[in-house]
Amino acid sequence: MYYFARSGSVTRVLSGQTRRVTDPARARITLKTFGKHHWSRQHGGLHHKEDNLGASIPDSLAYPLLKALSHSKNLKTSNQIAKEAGQDVYAACEASSFLEYIGKYLDYKGKSVIDVGCGMGDLCIMLAKTGAQRVVGVDLSWDRIASARRKAVAENVQDRVTFECMNFVKEYQTLDTFDIAFSQSAFEHILSPLDCLKKIYACLSEGGVLGTIFGPLWSSPYGAHMYGFTSVPWVHFLFPERVVLRVRTERFRPDDPVERYEDVEGHLNRITVQKFMQYATQAGFEVQAFRLNPSQDRGIYKIPNALVNAIPFLRELGSLQLLAVLKKPSLRRLVG
Repeated sequence: MYYFARSGSVTRVLSGQTRRVTDPARARITLKTFGKHHWSRQHGGLHHKEDNLGASIPDSLAYPLLKALSHSKNLKTSNQIAKEAGQDVYAACEASSFLEYIGKYLDYKGKSVIDVGCGMGDLCIMLAKTGAQRVVGVDLSWDRIASARRKAVAENVQDRVTFECMNFVKEYQTLDTFDIAFSQSAFEHILSPLDCLKKIYACLSEGGVLGTIFGPLWSSPYGAHMYGFTSVPWVHFLFPERVVLRVRTERFRPDDPVERYEDVEGHLNRITVQKFMQYATQAGFEVQAFRLNPSQDRGIYKIPNALVNAIPFLRELGSLQLLAVLKKPSLRRLVG
């Protein structure tokens, strides 16, 4: 489901310490709400300095406070998670929910589809079972792809679904183009989202469409995806990054010790609503539909969510989920 950014050299400056990391694509990441991550060129390199509300809090205060506000109910190693996820059971629920919302804006039946970050293939299988002509799923994880292939055989759709294990941005090549591209719960994890959008654009036919739903985004209460061990909203802005990730290692993922959100297993790219829409335009797409938190457009959440979608400041703070339908314009329209 996830893709690594370009290789290169980056110097990180954090709390007076300088470290070399490998990801110049991160230099494009900025945040304009609550906290910022500044990047600049110096001596031919790229430098990063953390600056959020909690960055200046001494560890001696921040660490015990966050530890008291956390739990270890979900403490598991990567091997334990892989073992639990190794069951080849077709799970249609999440895929069905995705298509319920995206289906309001586009029709995939009878069309060719590519699923970027297909995971264990549930969406691809559902697309094939419900009318897509041809489906290709691409994911970086071999375990997920192997599971997806087995499930496709079990659901008798292997003649219409192909699964490829590779880095979509760097490695995927095709002589054929697709009518539709889907991406579910992936764009907040892709370290080079602009490059990914450009690659999807290149894979689409003229007039082709990308439909995506992902989140929570970085400026939202749980944009750091740390809800597995703490329910503190905006924990990534209220506490130093090093402290949050230290508690994460102790209370959530003991075999994944990291110092930056980008380096957690699955990655986090700090993407905001503004940045994603900016990237979509830079990649050449036209916005056909845009909606935050589509699942909250009902009941008691309908009016509050209408305000979130209407007011720019609230748009970032309330971006628990982003739905976008992006179109590749026809050549005739571009020439015209």
